[in-house]
Amino acid sequence: MIARMPAARRIYLDNAATTRPLPAVVEAMAKAQLDAFGNPSSRHAFGPPARRLLDDAREFLRGAVGAAQLVFTSGGSEADYLGIVGAAAARPPGRVLMAQTDHPAVLETAALLMRWRHHAARLPVTPHGDLDPEQFYSALGQDVAVVALLYGHNELGTLCRLDELVALVRRAAPEAHVHVDLVQTFGKLPFDLDAADVDSVAVSGHKFHGPRGAGFLALSSKAKVEPLQLAGGQEHGLRGGTENVAGAVGLMVAAEAALSHQAATAAHTARLCTLVEQAVLLALPGAQRLGHPERRLPHILSLRIPGVVGETLMLRCDDRGVAFSTGSACHGAHDGAHDGAPAPIEKGSAEKAGKPENHVLAAIGLDRAAAREVVRLSFACDTAEADAEAAAAILVEEAQALRAQAPRGAARR
Repeated sequence: MIARMPAARRIYLDNAATTRPLPAVVEAMAKAQLDAFGNPSSRHAFGPPARRLLDDAREFLRGAVGAAQLVFTSGGSEADYLGIVGAAAARPPGRVLMAQTDHPAVLETAALLMRWRHHAARLPVTPHGDLDPEQFYSALGQDVAVVALLYGHNELGTLCRLDELVALVRRAAPEAHVHVDLVQTFGKLPFDLDAADVDSVAVSGHKFHGPRGAGFLALSSKAKVEPLQLAGGQEHGLRGGTENVAGAVGLMVAAEAALSHQAATAAHTARLCTLVEQAVLLALPGAQRLGHPERRLPHILSLRIPGVVGETLMLRCDDRGVAFSTGSACHGAHDGAHDGAPAPIEKGSAEKAGKPENHVLAAIGLDRAAAREVVRLSFACDTAEADAEAAAAILVEEAQALRAQAPRGAARR
């Protein structure tokens, strides 16, 4: 067994799962915890300082996405739930459209939607993992209450054709609420809620060097959303519970840094993706990059390496100090019943059918064997080029070793 590389020397390439918080974020949050520990709703002298920090963070973030209203949440998943289910609860029973490749946070809303007699319809996708406009248009109708769109795919990196899809909704289902999962895209690419003509977007802080357990749902001026958690009536009555002031401050500081360096970070991470991609494709015949070849997030690299089991490759590279993943970090807690819509798959049935456990890879047409050969690397502003080069060399070396050990023909499949 190869000894693990010391933590100080390890290379982290799983930034789509979570990012390292900026020192400025940690510092600002610690200061808020100590200096403004009062309850923002308190009317004595300790309440207003916390309220001011909360209001300042809300106004900055609201302006950052061009929203009319902003609700702080515990993260992107809760923001998706509130944006989709909350909007459906405010409308008569109908259909809620989503893609087969959506994040589990979106697919899981199906169970809640049934409480309001809404039906979640999971639409087929292209081989790149996004919705085809023609098929999408054929699914629209006056009975559509909510449309959920994943702008930047968390596993494949594909950017959906957001403008085109939203225009189709406004034409065929003008009363529908359009919710956008912006979790992987916020801080990476420009976005304006008002200009995009959508009703709500979900954002998570730990995806752009902010705090875990903090996110927000941004709403347009015409959005109609019912609360899912009343409690004390905080957050404009849309999300009860004492506000996480330090989390809101951390979100603001992280967002300001991300937006200030957005173009430079996008160029940097895209360059690192290309660097690793070229090294892998050159050294490992048959390897391919998944996702759309042009319309994609700058920081996510999804690779399929035939003849190499991704899980094994990940563990071997991890032993040598390089961390990446085989898919979304949310799949681990999700296997077996990740969307709440279809009946749970019986143990062994997926294997018998040849279908992969990963719903994303199944939706884009990969069988179980091919899906096991997929790994995802994701980069950030603090990823050094030298680290990306070193990681590529280690990944190639370990993949070649695994191919050499594979039965003849397996590596050529």
